[in-house]
Amino acid sequence: MARDRVETSELDWSNLQDPNKIVYTIGIYGWRKRCLYFLILLIMILAIINLSLTIWILVVMDFNSDGMGKMRITDTGVKLYGHAEFVESLHANEIRASYNKPLLVQSTNHLVVNARDGNGNITGQLYLGGDQVVAKNKYLRIKTDKDKEILYADKDKIVFRSDKLEFSSPYGAHFTGSVETPTVRSPPKQHLTLESLTQSLHMNAPEEISMKAVAGGMTLESLTDITMTTKGKITLDAESVTFKNLKPSGSVKNNACELCVQPDGSLFLGSSGCSNLCP
Repeated sequence: MARDRVETSELDWSNLQDPNKIVYTIGIYGWRKRCLYFLILLIMILAIINLSLTIWILVVMDFNSDGMGKMRITDTGVKLYGHAEFVESLHANEIRASYNKPLLVQSTNHLVVNARDGNGNITGQLYLGGDQVVAKNKYLRIKTDKDKEILYADKDKIVFRSDKLEFSSPYGAHFTGSVETPTVRSPPKQHLTLESLTQSLHMNAPEEISMKAVAGGMTLESLTDITMTTKGKITLDAESVTFKNLKPSGSVKNNACELCVQPDGSLFLGSSGCSNLCP
């Protein structure tokens, strides 16, 4: 307090200026000033780093006014030039290749193509796996380039609408069930074989069965017996009828009958017992 009084007493009040003319100096000095400069410098460094990273990303990703990299955004959709890898699902209305170039779709595991309705339910699916191809849908149709249907399939039937169905396997075609067809024929200059390896072979028709060999012969072979049964008649229409390997009888039996042939080719037994000759 003594010091304050001394300093106050030494003031020259006559030299004091007008308060309106006094200029007061206001600022930040000392450690506050150094901290402020340090913060400004740090912000400038961060801004430069951020700008550098932004420019680097733009250069690496090849951003431009049309899109990013080899991807171009147009009014009709998105165009990709080169290879593209999709990590998650891809949803698109149409995927097509450039003009006169192939479209290649690859997957390291398997490829699944789904078709969904408005509610998101799967209505069709195509599965391409490592060892199988599975297509799921209500109907299957295969058409030619002229929009002609050659195959139709659903859960009840499979329809081939082609003019010819050819099996090129050397072992033929194997059917576990019945086969219904109006015509069975062999290729030109080749044999037609209907064979049942372990069981019987049946051919049924509500009206008639016709077997024709236009340019060759026909052979019926059996390990045991061949039986032909009909409620009507059996007609053999040929220039000659030959029975081979008939064994002669060692003795004449009383119940032996003669087989008579009429001029029209009809066969019948003797009219008055088996001991009489043909009339």
